[in-house]
Amino acid sequence: MWGYVAFYVLFAAGVYGLDCCIHRPLFVRTQNRHLPWKLNFSVKDWGVDEYLAALVTTCVIVLLVMPMFHSLGSTLDKSFAKWLFALLSLGSIVLAVRLLRLVERYARYKGWLTVLAALVTVAAGLVASAEADAFILGQTRIEPGQFPGAQKTLTFIYLVYFWYVATSLLMPIVMLTGVLVFGMTAPTFSQQMRRNHATAICRNLFVPSSAWRRRQWMHGSCVLGVIYTAVILLQFSEMVDSKLRWVSHEALVYASFHLGPEDCAMTGLPVGTRVALVANGRVVVAQPAEGVYRYKEQTCSLQSLEQIKATRDHRIREARASDAYF
Repeated sequence: MWGYVAFYVLFAAGVYGLDCCIHRPLFVRTQNRHLPWKLNFSVKDWGVDEYLAALVTTCVIVLLVMPMFHSLGSTLDKSFAKWLFALLSLGSIVLAVRLLRLVERYARYKGWLTVLAALVTVAAGLVASAEADAFILGQTRIEPGQFPGAQKTLTFIYLVYFWYVATSLLMPIVMLTGVLVFGMTAPTFSQQMRRNHATAICRNLFVPSSAWRRRQWMHGSCVLGVIYTAVILLQFSEMVDSKLRWVSHEALVYASFHLGPEDCAMTGLPVGTRVALVANGRVVVAQPAEGVYRYKEQTCSLQSLEQIKATRDHRIREARASDAYF
């Protein structure tokens, strides 16, 4: 009961605040007998920026209202919230790029930015290669050169991870810095008055127009969307960090462990065990354990295809004889 009362109070407060901010009647009368009132609002002269700002504002409002409905006992679909976060992030990023004119700024300095990106990629590639070798050596205790496929795969994974972390941290900082430096939230008229001190007295006589309010609304939506995007990226970074170790183990086993236990006539090993050949006729056995793998080096008598087939047929005959085939 109190939740519905709180929702009604918030809705009424929002309508009252909107009515006070627009400085004009929120509803106007019409000539229609069935619909005598209509919303005093029009989107005929809207552009791409206005629609993006409306998308960001709608997503923020829905995200703020969703916890209230959840407290009232409503079941909310998690996929809907994920799509909502994706729309909010994408809309705020595109809006920030358009308002800050990042495409034009990139075209002006694309030569220097390309060289900088290439240098950063080379440096990140060296770090990623070192991290991949350290992971392989730390897990298998074998020289990483024995696993060339895993070296390349893990280097690529770590390189993508480094770029994602750098982007998720730097992108919100750059956008918020651009918002503050270029004065997206500052009144345009006040900026003009500060430049001309002789007419500063006219600041008190300034009456905001609808275009000015619309521009301020777009700027405020952009700032709010960028803040939400930064929080979303940081939360997603924590999830990526927790999954990186599991992905690294899976990539190591997938890229270099191409044999099964039957290729070395090994028995009694858990399901999912894989084997990799190394130098001097030895192998490394990867056994699944609690979401990761445990690695052990041992000798192996590599079986031929005929021996593997004969061993498999013998096990099938024994299982049928003991009535344990199924």
